[in-house]
Amino acid sequence: MKYGLWRALKTIGVALVLGMSMSACSESWKEEVPLSDGRVIIVERKKINEAGGDEWAFNRSGSKPKEYRMRFDDPGGSGKVIEWRSIRISPQTWPEVPLVLDMVDGKPTVFTLLGNYGCEEFFKYVYENGAWASEPLPDKFEKHKTNLLFGEKKNLPGFVDLEEKRKRNGGMYRDTLKQVGPVRKVCGQ
Repeated sequence: MKYGLWRALKTIGVALVLGMSMSACSESWKEEVPLSDGRVIIVERKKINEAGGDEWAFNRSGSKPKEYRMRFDDPGGSGKVIEWRSIRISPQTWPEVPLVLDMVDGKPTVFTLLGNYGCEEFFKYVYENGAWASEPLPDKFEKHKTNLLFGEKKNLPGFVDLEEKRKRNGGMYRDTLKQVGPVRKVCGQ
């Protein structure tokens, strides 16, 4: 009898581990990204998930984002492929979300958003001399309209054009996802 119970528990444990690891997969897609100078570039995006997340009622997949990645040809014309990865993690262990990729002062620049217990903060990364550097944002700065996909990713096609992105980002999302700035930190909204 004990052997039968042990075998059943072992089978359930293996099924749970497999289920958790399957839910902790990644999502990849390519998307069109309009730059402020009018050019449209193609960016390879990847969201890497891990097991865990919020309560079951809000997160039935049992997984949450662990890291975001982007790869794209240098819009500055160097011929290099540039890769960006999220590095900041909230106290709740959620990664920063990339919202804007653009050329600022002739350099590839990424603006992100990171939540922290009721407040959200924007961050800026600048690519120079083959590396990304975090550049502090002042308390107030010029706002930038979001040009990366942040919206609904259910049934996401392998290629997201500008119209598809407009539809997916057009839902009932908070303003901090629709634009970066004009303030560095937003609380209680």
